[in-house]
Amino acid sequence: MWGGYGSGLHYDVMEVYHLPTGAWDQKPTTGTPPPVVWGYSTVAIGKDIYYFGGYGGGYCHNSLHCFNVDSFKWRELSPSSSDCGPMKKSYCGMASAHFDDEDCLVIIGGKREFSSINPPKQPDAQYSADGRCNEIHYYRISSDQWIFPVVTGDRPPPINDFTLTPVTNNTVVMFGGFSGTREINKLYMISFTKTSVDVLEVQVPNPGGLVQWPKGRKGHSSVLITTSSGPHLLVVGGDPAYDVWLLDINKRKWKELINLPVNVTWRYWHSLSVWSVTPTTNWIIEFGGYTSYTDTAVIELRYTSDNDWSTSVIPSDQYQDQLRRRILSDWENLGTEKQLQTFQDLLQLQKERAFYEEQLQREIKEKEQIQQDRDKEQQQLLLEKATLSQQLDDATTLLEQAEKDKSTLELEDYEKLKVKVADLTELLEEKDEQYLKEKQIIIS
Repeated sequence: MWGGYGSGLHYDVMEVYHLPTGAWDQKPTTGTPPPVVWGYSTVAIGKDIYYFGGYGGGYCHNSLHCFNVDSFKWRELSPSSSDCGPMKKSYCGMASAHFDDEDCLVIIGGKREFSSINPPKQPDAQYSADGRCNEIHYYRISSDQWIFPVVTGDRPPPINDFTLTPVTNNTVVMFGGFSGTREINKLYMISFTKTSVDVLEVQVPNPGGLVQWPKGRKGHSSVLITTSSGPHLLVVGGDPAYDVWLLDINKRKWKELINLPVNVTWRYWHSLSVWSVTPTTNWIIEFGGYTSYTDTAVIELRYTSDNDWSTSVIPSDQYQDQLRRRILSDWENLGTEKQLQTFQDLLQLQKERAFYEEQLQREIKEKEQIQQDRDKEQQQLLLEKATLSQQLDDATTLLEQAEKDKSTLELEDYEKLKVKVADLTELLEEKDEQYLKEKQIIIS
């Protein structure tokens, strides 16, 4: 996670959420990052995350950047420009499409501010007086080229703050948003070809108003949930709805998910990511938002045996324990003994690895302490050797002086001085030998 609106943010780091532990971490980045913005759009293709537009410093932008999750390095693909590309804007939608072994980015809608000089308007697109648009652009990654696809079908009005969620390589579902006068609850299925975009507004007959359908909203978040029953769209929060809905995309049928706390539902302009923990359980990681609830929340969404859904919230202090329990329980219920055994073996290996790593660290610390003790002994020996050397030098000097003038020195004193020189020489040789032995131990 990167950027956004708030105090104390660091734009030179990437916020990383570790799924096995439920803990956040900051990692530094290199390269050329986007300008300091919020309201930008993102999409991931493989190990690259693409960032477009956003608002910051009093201006909207239309720059495009790429971040690689292996190298943690930014690249600027297309600088902010008044000559070509989409309008300088924020709160637009971005998706990916794949044609003939070529990846493309798709930019839809969004809102500008009025101090920027923008590229020429897109033919056939609409631009509202308050700065919204319904333009659709392709960006061909391999050729660094912006193009205008042909748009057919039920093109949405100028709009911002909607969600655009991939369903297949060339299909997305679009929901909600703000059209300038109100929040809308329209649902669109959008399909892409190499040169065209087809938009279908999903309309469900609702005689008597009995069909469940979510209220209009903006600033909500959505993710794709994939199960054996087909793809589903999960919509969380949004202004002014603040609730949670699940759409069966194939059946075009909505279901409201109730009994979720306000710290999950009462958010807009927040982030949402999904993790498929098992074939029947998804954990949805929710963070931030423009309300009083901004901390990380983890929603558990389970597809039950009676073809229904259950929801709960995972407490942060129980994250790892609940994760272990859920994986073991779901694999047992699925009857996949081999996968369960594999997971249990993995847990055992992780425990053993932790034990051996702890043991290794202990041994390293012990060896470091031994090394420190030996270093101290070496220093002490060197000091003693230096002292003895000085004493020997002094005694030798006296002896040499006495030999030159024996008449001034008593014979007994002269003999004592010779003995002292011999003793000091012997002690110094012993210290040299001890020092060499200690040094040999350290080297070995």
